[in-house]
Amino acid sequence: MAEDTNTIPTTPTGANCPSCGRFVGPYTTCPYCGAKLSGRIPVRIVKIAALLLATVGLLALWWLAHRMDIPTVSAADALGTMNMAYVRLHGRISRSLSYDPASGYLAFWLDDGTGEVRVSSYRDVTQALLAAGKIPALGDEVTVAGTLRIREDYVALTLNVPDHLELSRPEPMMLKANAITPLDVGARVRVIGEVRQVRTPYEGMTLITVRDDSGEIVVAVDETTVALTGALPEIIEGQGIDVTGGVSLYKDTPQIVPATVADIVLSAAPSPAAAIPMTSLGEAQNIAIGSWLRVQGRVMLMEGFKGGMKATLDDGTGQIMLVLWDNVYTALENPFAVDVGADVVVEGELGVYQEELQIVPERPSDITIVTPAPEIPWVAVGDLKATDAGRVVRLRGILGTPKGFSAGAKVPLDDGSGVITILLWTNILTQLDPQPTADQTVEIIGIIQEYRGDLEIVPRSPLDWRVGGN
Repeated sequence: MAEDTNTIPTTPTGANCPSCGRFVGPYTTCPYCGAKLSGRIPVRIVKIAALLLATVGLLALWWLAHRMDIPTVSAADALGTMNMAYVRLHGRISRSLSYDPASGYLAFWLDDGTGEVRVSSYRDVTQALLAAGKIPALGDEVTVAGTLRIREDYVALTLNVPDHLELSRPEPMMLKANAITPLDVGARVRVIGEVRQVRTPYEGMTLITVRDDSGEIVVAVDETTVALTGALPEIIEGQGIDVTGGVSLYKDTPQIVPATVADIVLSAAPSPAAAIPMTSLGEAQNIAIGSWLRVQGRVMLMEGFKGGMKATLDDGTGQIMLVLWDNVYTALENPFAVDVGADVVVEGELGVYQEELQIVPERPSDITIVTPAPEIPWVAVGDLKATDAGRVVRLRGILGTPKGFSAGAKVPLDDGSGVITILLWTNILTQLDPQPTADQTVEIIGIIQEYRGDLEIVPRSPLDWRVGGN
């Protein structure tokens, strides 16, 4: 008879009960017949062993991770295959920080000489950095480790551990304002001078113009610096200032960015280091254009031009043109004190116009009157002669009918002794209030000049004209 191939084998296997032959799986006691199954490792022991093995493995990995050095790479070496790698970078902070107090996001750019990497941290790490006083700033030397993230247009690194950021702040270089160039970007510098201007071009940005004897430079304090290091003190024009910070560029122009508001030290007056030395007018011929000078001289000639007044200063060693823009001249406590014969001390920027040296003060306080100009003499029109051309005189009389021409107007003036023409150039005429009309009584100061055999008087500024004199 043939063997039946469908008979279920009765021989027990490793998963069957040796007593009843039924499948019992991982049990150590048969749930059907109660037989004890020998030679098996209990599942509980396997679980415990697996847990112990995993724990030992994790401890080994932790031990190795703390014993192995984090690899140092350069920005140029960061390739796509290194995405998510934990690496170390070393370089200098090359741009101003970004900081969001609400989210705790902090970021800066690190330049290692081969390229730039954007380093950032988030709330918990940022809070730990601030608590430890580890506030990065432009110009700082930085060593940082974190998770590398390769982007299409830049390389980023996320700081995960506060202790993996090391900062070193170099000692600043003491420099003059005009000695700072675009080549100094990222370097830390110190400048001592005077606050010339404080302005807020938009909310969150304060610009402080600092002037020393070489020129001026702008100190930029943004909302990030204020949020991280505290509010700015009150800054008043004319105060002395000692400022330290990193050099950055704004439209190719160097500016200073302080690391903290404590890097801005103010005083009631400029310190001796910021004092502008007196320069003779002869020496001014050899000083670089754009320098800030302090000179003294006597006004030899005073004349008007479109936009202001100009005076020729002489100190015996040379001459220079003093340019007084309208906003400076009209704001003087006594503009008439700055005229022919006056002795003045002036601070201003050295410039050149049509090959003639000039000094240009920025504000009225840049002009100190040592000896005021003598009072301009009253004269009678009938006493004036051709030899008086170039004199500055004072007249009083009654106007005739104004006659306009392409560059202004001519108005006859009769003082009873004679008639003279007043030449009013357009820049002067448009500023007169009220405008000249026939039969007006006026007092006028001006320069006598001769035109086609006739004498004229030319006011130099609107201040040379006063209606209602008697």
